[in-house]
Amino acid sequence: SMSTALQLRGGGMVDQGVWLKAASAFFGLYGVGFLLAPEMTITQNFVVTPDKYHSFFARNIGLCILYTVYLLNYKMDVAAAVPALVAYMAICAVVGPVYAELKLETTPAHKAALLMVPFIVTGLLAL
Repeated sequence: SMSTALQLRGGGMVDQGVWLKAASAFFGLYGVGFLLAPEMTITQNFVVTPDKYHSFFARNIGLCILYTVYLLNYKMDVAAAVPALVAYMAICAVVGPVYAELKLETTPAHKAALLMVPFIVTGLLAL
């Protein structure tokens, strides 16, 4: 049966290892952008001219994202990392892209950040 097959495979309808790698790549790309090209990442997503303070915070955000992705992939078991990243992405989606779309002047490119939603849904299916 389907439930027996899922139990044998270790859980949800989506493979946890595959989901973790895909979600980490998506999230990690934002980390790389904020760390290495903060001004470009900001202007690509928002109608604003970043100053040195924006760039400072963006680089730190990028470092935090990349370190989190590293810890989840290399210092935790997949079974613990998946629910942690699903929760982190859900919280980040609300305080990040959703808030920005509702309250800030965003560019059309910012809509790509809303691709977090399918990752959250498929992450829930991996639990």
